[in-house]
Amino acid sequence: MGIPPVNSAMAKLRLVNLLDDFALGGVTRYLGIFDSQMLRSVVEPTLLGVAPKAVIAPRLEADVIITNFPPSWRRILFLASLRMRNPQARLIHLEHSYTRAWETLKVPAKTRFRALLKIALRVFDDVVCDSQNQADWLAEAASIDRQRIKVIYPYVENKGLEDLPLPDFSSSRPLRIGAFGRFHEQKGFDLLIEAYRAGAFHGAGLLIGGFGEDEAWLHALAAGAPGLSFYGKVVDVPDFLSRCDVVAIPSRWEAGGLVNIEAREAGRPILVSPVDGLPEQLGAAGRIVDFTSADAVAKAMASLEPSTLAAMAKAARESTKNCGVARQCEWAQFLAGTGAGT
Repeated sequence: MGIPPVNSAMAKLRLVNLLDDFALGGVTRYLGIFDSQMLRSVVEPTLLGVAPKAVIAPRLEADVIITNFPPSWRRILFLASLRMRNPQARLIHLEHSYTRAWETLKVPAKTRFRALLKIALRVFDDVVCDSQNQADWLAEAASIDRQRIKVIYPYVENKGLEDLPLPDFSSSRPLRIGAFGRFHEQKGFDLLIEAYRAGAFHGAGLLIGGFGEDEAWLHALAAGAPGLSFYGKVVDVPDFLSRCDVVAIPSRWEAGGLVNIEAREAGRPILVSPVDGLPEQLGAAGRIVDFTSADAVAKAMASLEPSTLAAMAKAARESTKNCGVARQCEWAQFLAGTGAGT
């Protein structure tokens, strides 16, 4: 399908992305899309940090303001003042964090949490989600008209991913399973390590990349496991993925996930948890796996014949062809006012 052109004759929109935590690597990397050539033909982007405890929002010279932090009760006054102090701006909320699985695991007072969502999201003209699953859940949880929610799958450019050679699954060497991301409960690396130690990977090696608050705990959990190693902080994504044949994404919750698309762009089959937006982009590129069960992991691994893996690798790469340009075009059209709803 062709990519429709963006009207380059229109005046550029002044766009401000608000962020309260620059340590969230995935979010800050995601926002790099606004610096792409196509987006810069439509907007003049600015990234502005706001204090986590700020109550009064700034008055901005902006046509579009996008918030990139999740609603909370302490943010209600800030969001209300954002609307009041910037009546000229189109307000968009980009939801990176909250999902159905997150709510199930982390919210004991569901009624109160959903009341927060209903109040907080009233101030916005539009909401953008990372997946259809997340959008459907948010429409239900916040009682929002589904037509107000736009789904744009995340994308970050990593030069070299699409040029990596596909893995040689005909080789007699053991498979190399890779997993990378922030070392946090959300990512489920502890589940992966426990399944590995239980022998669920049938002799495959496991390489884990990343950093974060759970680093010492994960290293202790993995101590002494033969064939399991840590890569360190992943700065060069193509280099990390060149060392992997298959990528595991064992997240406990995940709106969409950048690893999902990065692995597929590299032509690596993916094994994903059955949560939130992970399964919907899978297609023929991998398997859905319950990483909470070593038996389920073992069964999935046993089904991965060399010919199956080779077909998955090809499907993975094919699924991301022209993906970056397509995502940029979706954002450009949406911001230009031609892409409401999904």
